[in-house]
Amino acid sequence: MTMDDSTAIRLTGHTAAYPATREAYDALRRYLDDARRALRGDPDADEIVRDLEAAVGDRLSTLPGPGAAPVTGARMTAILAELGPVGPAHPAPPGVGAGVRGRFWCRIPEGGWFGGVCLGLAAYGGFRVDWVRTVVLLLTLFTGGLLAVAYLVLLFVLPVVPTVADYERRRDAPRPA
Repeated sequence: MTMDDSTAIRLTGHTAAYPATREAYDALRRYLDDARRALRGDPDADEIVRDLEAAVGDRLSTLPGPGAAPVTGARMTAILAELGPVGPAHPAPPGVGAGVRGRFWCRIPEGGWFGGVCLGLAAYGGFRVDWVRTVVLLLTLFTGGLLAVAYLVLLFVLPVVPTVADYERRRDAPRPA
């Protein structure tokens, strides 16, 4: 093997550069590219890929030290096989669209004071329910009770979701195709 057939691989979390053959480098590059594609849309994708790089580096650091033969394609393939394939943390069931349902308007009677409209608004906006109740009360006073009419309309129009946990589960559920 000539010197032109090997390259140095630098991985996240490791200061050492690991000598490797072009086959090993290409296998690692394909693995990490596949991982990025599989994790597309995952907010933690970059962190997961960095962790994968660090895990490969941890395994390479157990190999003989400097001056040793470069990591071969077969050895890199074995290391990557130990790590296993990378897929999304929550794969979508078959027949389900790409996105999640997302936030939606509702009322949540569990823990609600008067029908759960404020709790539903708090869940929708990610606010504390006591702040929403305070704002609704103050706006009702400042509008001379006009907001109370809008509140009553919402009480009859909004769909009911029994608990905040149910709301979060439905919000994060995949959107039907």
